Amino acid sequence: MKIQQVSQLTGRSAILLAKILELFPLLQFAEFRENTSYFPTIPDKSTFSGSAARAEGSAIQRDAQKPTATGVNLALYGRELAIDDVRKMDTRIAGSPAMLKNFSDNQLLALAIQLFTEVENDMIQGTATSNQMLGLFNFIKDAAAGGQTAALGFTAAEQAAMNYNVNLKLDNIDDQDTFCELLMKKIVEVPGANAIILNYNSYARLTSISKRKGFAGESVNTFGIPTKTFNGIPMVPVPVTTITQTESDGTNSDCTSIAVVRFSEALGVCYPTNSGFLFTDFNEAEVNPNGIARLQFFGNLVVEKSNAVRRLSRIRL
Repeated sequence: MKIQQVSQLTGRSAILLAKILELFPLLQFAEFRENTSYFPTIPDKSTFSGSAARAEGSAIQRDAQKPTATGVNLALYGRELAIDDVRKMDTRIAGSPAMLKNFSDNQLLALAIQLFTEVENDMIQGTATSNQMLGLFNFIKDAAAGGQTAALGFTAAEQAAMNYNVNLKLDNIDDQDTFCELLMKKIVEVPGANAIILNYNSYARLTSISKRKGFAGESVNTFGIPTKTFNGIPMVPVPVTTITQTESDGTNSDCTSIAVVRFSEALGVCYPTNSGFLFTDFNEAEVNPNGIARLQFFGNLVVEKSNAVRRLSRIRL
């Protein structure tokens, strides 16, 4: 489901969320699903033996699967906005609440932008410490197995296998051509891939490369917003604070990463939540001499199959 489908929206909250979705492409493409504040996650590690083909009258191949669950807690994000009662009293003099409404609308939007800037950053870079959710690039670090932290039911070796060191500098045609072939291979490794997540700089470079190579395209997403594609896969740009340009390959510190993702509620990458976008509007009476509005999001990361994501790291522009 999309975030608006897991949110309880009223007029004002629906307007706020619509504006937020215009500004945060990652929220447009990410999948969300409803879960309680603590829940088990079971990645698919099915193993099979023998053959499904059989002779008439013979037994059908049976494979016993044993699930192993890992517990996940939702991370809590929230901010409040207070407007003093003195601003309410301006309506007595001005004769209209329009100025107060415009002021509060603008302040609520600014607050929502700040909240989801933090949420978006943590969807990729969250450390699962200091009350943060686990981010995709801390679930899959740019590291061998010894540098990974086992999470979500996967082993460190399984997580390391989801990362690939590119070691290319995309400022020349030869490396760009090699990178396109490599990216295509990694897309194939993620069946049903429906997003390529990359920072603004990588987005601009890959757009230029894809135009030269004939991979460029454009589609319209479920929110009616035009989206540039690489060989039919939507490119989802995020700020350089979300995917940095300062990763290291051991020699250079100007590297970045790209993620090829299959967003899906089942056997993919998704963000469980029990709140969606949770908005509490200003009340007429408060304990303190001001009106308070509250914006919240409770969520975390879940990856349910090892082929749901590939991280391409050590890319230089």
